Amino acid sequence: MTAVVVMLVLTATLVVTLAALLLAERDMRAVIGNQQYAQLSAAAAQVDAQLAAHKTLLASLADTIPFGAGEDPAVLQAFVARHPVARGAFDSLHVFTRHGTLLHTQGDRAEATPAINPRRRALLENALASGNATIAPPDTSILTGQPSITILQPVPDARGHTAMLLGGSIGLTNAALLEQIAVQKPGKTGFMFIMTKDGILLHHPDQKRLLEHINAHGDHDRATDMALRGFEGWTEAVNQDGSEGIYAYKHLRQADWIIGARFPVDEAFAPMIQMRRHAMLAAALFAAVAGLVAWLAIRTLLRPFDRLHRNISAIRAGAAGIGALQLHRADEIGELSNAFHELMAERESAQKAIRDSESLISSILEYAPDPFVSCDNSGIVTKWNGAAEHTFGYAREEALGRDIADLIVPPSQRHAHRTGMLYFARGGASQMINSRVRMSAMHKDGHEIPVELSLGALRHDGAHHVTAFLHDITERVLYERQIADSERRLRTVADAVPALIAYIDRDLRYRFSNEHFRTLLGHDPRKMQGKTVFEVLGPGFAGSLAQHSQAALRGQRVHYEREGIHNGAMYQMMGDLVPDIGADGTVCGFYMMALDITERKNAELRQAASEKRLKLLTDNLPVLIAYLDRERKFQFLNATFQHWFGLAPQPLIGHHVVTGVGADHYYTAEPYLDRAYRGEMVTYELSARVGDSMRTLETTFVPELGPDGDVLGIYSLTHDTTRMKEIEERLNQLARTDSLTGIANRLMFEEVLHVAIMRAGRGYKQLALAYLDIDCFKEINDTRGHGAGDQVLKEFAARLTASVRASDTVARLAGDEFVIVFEQVPNAEEAARLADKIAAAVRPPFTLQEQTLRVTTSMGIALHDGGAESAAQLVARADGALYAAKRNGRDQYVIAD
Repeated sequence: MTAVVVMLVLTATLVVTLAALLLAERDMRAVIGNQQYAQLSAAAAQVDAQLAAHKTLLASLADTIPFGAGEDPAVLQAFVARHPVARGAFDSLHVFTRHGTLLHTQGDRAEATPAINPRRRALLENALASGNATIAPPDTSILTGQPSITILQPVPDARGHTAMLLGGSIGLTNAALLEQIAVQKPGKTGFMFIMTKDGILLHHPDQKRLLEHINAHGDHDRATDMALRGFEGWTEAVNQDGSEGIYAYKHLRQADWIIGARFPVDEAFAPMIQMRRHAMLAAALFAAVAGLVAWLAIRTLLRPFDRLHRNISAIRAGAAGIGALQLHRADEIGELSNAFHELMAERESAQKAIRDSESLISSILEYAPDPFVSCDNSGIVTKWNGAAEHTFGYAREEALGRDIADLIVPPSQRHAHRTGMLYFARGGASQMINSRVRMSAMHKDGHEIPVELSLGALRHDGAHHVTAFLHDITERVLYERQIADSERRLRTVADAVPALIAYIDRDLRYRFSNEHFRTLLGHDPRKMQGKTVFEVLGPGFAGSLAQHSQAALRGQRVHYEREGIHNGAMYQMMGDLVPDIGADGTVCGFYMMALDITERKNAELRQAASEKRLKLLTDNLPVLIAYLDRERKFQFLNATFQHWFGLAPQPLIGHHVVTGVGADHYYTAEPYLDRAYRGEMVTYELSARVGDSMRTLETTFVPELGPDGDVLGIYSLTHDTTRMKEIEERLNQLARTDSLTGIANRLMFEEVLHVAIMRAGRGYKQLALAYLDIDCFKEINDTRGHGAGDQVLKEFAARLTASVRASDTVARLAGDEFVIVFEQVPNAEEAARLADKIAAAVRPPFTLQEQTLRVTTSMGIALHDGGAESAAQLVARADGALYAAKRNGRDQYVIAD
């Protein structure tokens, strides 16, 4: 207890003393820091003034320098000789012309600069092109090899254009403008330095570091980073050696430079540190004496508390219950004991409630449907629920105690993750805390899982912890990709459709438009978004659509066709407006699709005119023209139908063909129609009454085929071929009849013989062919004339015809050569009988011009039994038998073998 009292008094005294010293030290730090910054600002002002003076001097030289100084070293040297102030202010002067020439002065000489490296030449050319005065970045002088800076001043020509650059070089090792900085260092060990905003040192106590980056030797500290990011003022920081210092920074106005100063804390606060030590020693001695006196005073008063302490220790050790705290005293100690009893009872109740709550929360997190992970500020996993095991493949025992980055953070994101965790561990507030973020997590087997991350931060036991729920959004991402692909395909389809497609909201503003707006109207679809219909189409064109738009916004579906003028061109448009009705029944806008039907309308007008001409033409043709659809209903009939059958064509349109032609004619045509509907072009004839007479009609069915080969309908063309048939029959008859004798000619004989041979080959009885001529017919012609010969031929043909059966055919081949086709001849004896009959019919005298003439005939007969013998071979055999009969003396017949 003595130690406690002494320590309490000592601590109180030291705290009070230390607080007073800290307040004084804080004020002293502020005074020293402000003093340091004020001193640095004054030095910066001096450097700014020196740079401004050098710029002014260089500008005045630029106003008087002759233009020849950029090309001739002698002219440049003469100019510098006239301005000794410039020689004192700058180590050397340079002139860079638009021709790429660079001259410089060195001492009393002016000469051309050796080859310029590409970087320096690019710097000069950029400065020449910009036409602005500038201070070039520090570099090593190509003349002296020492660090230097160059001030560049444009020299304008008579028209105000930059003709060349005048530059002045200032060395950084012994420059007069930096001398004042060197003598104004803070304290004994402090120093000032100058660097560019990129961190390149221009002035430093260690001249070997000039033109190096300030962090080149690892001299990295927080204050320098702040200055490079734009900080001005003073601050405290620790360098790489662990030495604290007061840093002050000031940005120059004349150049992109930063002047800085470092004052070591050990030197700055040396008196304050000594005073702190003495004060703390005196306070400790006073506190020790005061503590001993206080302990003697209160020891007696604290004895009841010793008993209370023992009771509490027994309760904590489990040796007694909280009832030991009830001392039943009527003084303050008794009240305190009772208060402790009540407090302990409440504490036990609260602890039970906390344990129950923690158990409930733990169960909720353990059985949560989404992975729950908790990490400390170094990224070590402290919580890992069942959903995390299932989602990422790591068992709880594998995950706990490991770095979360090694478990589920993809390798490409681990650096950024660890940087963020380091920032969080230092007390930084991440923008990801208390927000939802999409990212990729990695499964144990290496595949990535898209998740939605919800981060929370809490402080527990003096350390920061991160809690995270990770919701697997694989299906959502897949769905969103499908939606995006669908939208892209929809956009592609909409852009490919040759129609105007748009979505217009209630304010008549475009929210979507396809590429056809550009094609048809010349409007960029992207620039249309958010604009009204009136702004895009103009008041005239848009006004004509106003009533349709308002009807669509009232929930009506609108279809329209209209004319409109846009940019002086007439358009025929057909459109549909479909209202977009929300879930609450309100109309949010409407979809529009409009087709340019100008060409179609013009084509319809041309087609109507063409159809009118075609109808006029077809109505005046002597041909019945009709069109039947797939159901065999009339869709077109010309006026010839009324001329032939007395029926008006128009009432028959849409009726079945049987209605117009009647059942009899339809049943005749039906087989041919069936063939036509199968895709075959068919022609057939029929006899029909047209007017008061029967006519022969020839009908042709022409199928109309669709792109897929299906029959769409039938064109029917009907001609009146009655007269043509009569002519054809007459010509047919003439072609098969001998004009002199009236019997069959060679053509008809060949047809009859061919058919007879075919019948014999199918099992009928054999046929016989008789080949005849008139004996001595040439002598008749020679003695009696050809007229008498023709009379003989006619009579000969008549006798032959009268002598044969009705089924037999008599034909004249040529001259006096005749043939007879006998069908169904059972044998050679029957053939001989027929030959005798013919010979007997010919022998009676012929009467010619009241004179008689004896005429005989010779015959050759060949039998055909249905074998492979051809007609020509049969004729040849019969002809051979004829010549055999003539050799035998004429007026007889011979049957061929």
